[in-house]
Amino acid sequence: MSTTLNSNETGPGLQAVAKAGVAVQTVKRPTSLPEICELLQEAFQTKRTVLPVGGGTALGVALLPEKTDILLDMTGFNDLLSFDGKNLNMTVQTGMTVDAINTYLNKEGFRLPLDPPLSQHATIGGVYAANMAGPSRLLYGSLRDQAMGGEAMDAQGNAFKFGGITVKNVSGYDLTKFFIGSAGRLCVVTSLALRIQPLPEAACLCEANFTDVTHVQNFVSELLSSVLVPSGVVVTTETQAPDFKVLTAFEGHPGAVERQNRDFSQWAAKNEGRTLNQEGREAVTRDFGTAIDPDDTDANVLSLKITTPIVQGIPALSAIHKLAIENEVPAKLALLSGNGIIYVYLSEADIENLAALVKGIRDIAKKSDGYALPLKAPHEILSAWGPRVTDTELSRLVLQPLKQKLDPAGVFLPLG
Repeated sequence: MSTTLNSNETGPGLQAVAKAGVAVQTVKRPTSLPEICELLQEAFQTKRTVLPVGGGTALGVALLPEKTDILLDMTGFNDLLSFDGKNLNMTVQTGMTVDAINTYLNKEGFRLPLDPPLSQHATIGGVYAANMAGPSRLLYGSLRDQAMGGEAMDAQGNAFKFGGITVKNVSGYDLTKFFIGSAGRLCVVTSLALRIQPLPEAACLCEANFTDVTHVQNFVSELLSSVLVPSGVVVTTETQAPDFKVLTAFEGHPGAVERQNRDFSQWAAKNEGRTLNQEGREAVTRDFGTAIDPDDTDANVLSLKITTPIVQGIPALSAIHKLAIENEVPAKLALLSGNGIIYVYLSEADIENLAALVKGIRDIAKKSDGYALPLKAPHEILSAWGPRVTDTELSRLVLQPLKQKLDPAGVFLPLG
């Protein structure tokens, strides 16, 4: 008999499942490959469903079921498997959080240039499954560029490898890119081999504040088309404080960082922006995290990810900001300016207001030639959202054949 998880269950992933209203029969938290293998073999043989979960920060990107037989909590599977600083790679189990990975790497003089929202909870497997990214994607790319390969298990508990640390180790189709964004629909990814980077010699976090969105548009356009090389550019705004803040990081040689810092301040002043600059990698990590995370995780009841063409990013951000003010719904928005990704955090519990606002946001995304995905939402909104995979040709030619091969009995989530 299925029961609904209590929202006080240990771990943010389990709490996210509970708040999404998924009824769960059994929770399993394996710490070894044999445990995962045995669990999947039994589920396949007994025709039970399995829902893999990490930190729960982007659970809504998948079409969640009304109930699942086994909640597979991957956060206990979190060991470092290998580290090779000379060749700039490492291999980790997928239950390890992004922050835990960087805590280890920073002590060795390296980092994984990946900074998704809520990185203290987001597991590397969850980030991979949901295709999440942060400000550093502008210079260093997304996990699509950093993941070299890994290991996984299909629905019958059969282990297999994909990709490889070196090109010569890869034969046949490299599934590394296909599994990104698969959201637990195809297999359980158990480990990932990742590219890492040395820590920069110097870093600076530059902040510019604007009262007019036109000035923001002009400034960011000039910044992104200039000779400057920012590692990330984020535009944030809130309904409670309608100013627009542009956060930009510069990293590398101290002289180059200093020069770019000066140019940033001069261009911001030309566009009537007020600037504040902070030196040090710690300031970059802290302020970028603050910019793209919800201000209050407990009060945040709905999170969305909107993907738009880069040139539509600021107009879409401004339109969503205006819509939230008109509907009197507290909201925080963060735009990754170099990528066109907007994170929207809403903290209004009234379902009808939320549903109306979500419809308006989805309309804005569509008019901007983009699309919206839920990351976190009440069950009523998640269940009414519709298909997550909207590319029918991708589904027919790639995802459906992979699904039939890896999960013929439907143990994992559906492709929708």
